[in-house]
Amino acid sequence: MPSVLDRVIERELRRELKDALIRFEQQLRQAGVTEENVKNRMRGAKQFVAFLYGRYLG
Repeated sequence: MPSVLDRVIERELRRELKDALIRFEQQLRQAGVTEENVKNRMRGAKQFVAFLYGRYLG
């Protein structure tokens, strides 16, 4: 069973990753990237984040 500290770290990590994805999407839109390319790049970024998070968990 994860400790309280482990749960706090996991929650903060999820929040940081979510915030990073939001900032990445905003930067793409501000740079004038087309909607289709934004969707494709966000899909790749989310897959990468899922990979990193999976590596962190185990």
